[in-house]
Amino acid sequence: MFIHRLLFASIFIVCCLTTLTNGASLPNGEVEALHLISSILGADWNSIIDPCSRDNSWTLDQNVSCDCSFNDKTTCHVTHIFLRRQNLSGTLPPNLASLSYLQQIDLSRNYLSGPIPREWGSSTRLVNISLLGNRLTDSIRIELANLRNLTSLILENNGLLGTLPEALGNLSKVERLHLSSNYFTGKIPETFASLTSLKAL
Repeated sequence: MFIHRLLFASIFIVCCLTTLTNGASLPNGEVEALHLISSILGADWNSIIDPCSRDNSWTLDQNVSCDCSFNDKTTCHVTHIFLRRQNLSGTLPPNLASLSYLQQIDLSRNYLSGPIPREWGSSTRLVNISLLGNRLTDSIRIELANLRNLTSLILENNGLLGTLPEALGNLSKVERLHLSSNYFTGKIPETFASLTSLKAL
């Protein structure tokens, strides 16, 4: 377990997009949010002070990415989190909306359990969510229908159950909606006919 945590810390240090040497940094609120998220996921990033501030010579890694173009390139924001196949065994963090610039999160093929938090519905910049191949349970929260910029929602191969929310028909930009290999019951909602951008169901 210690080796996994050390690996996470090492990955996270080298993961943000290259910043200029003008002292671009991540706001304290986002650093604190990342620490809490890591704890809930079962990772350990608590030794990280500011993961987006680093020298230009560091190699780009796509596990976590930052955009440091804000406020004349002095402020960074986390935009992507990709943690596939990391043996994460925690739950999904409710405070994802604290990363208000987050666009993509991919936690595929881990061992994450529990429900998809209602709070994710307020992460309005999210474009892609992939939770493929975990151990998630409970129903799909109708709050996810608030994610009007979402183009991809990948929830297949979990333990999700119940009926599919009619409100998902409000995801007007969604192109990929993958729900197979769960325990859903009932009919596909008629509102899905409104998903005119849908290419893969």
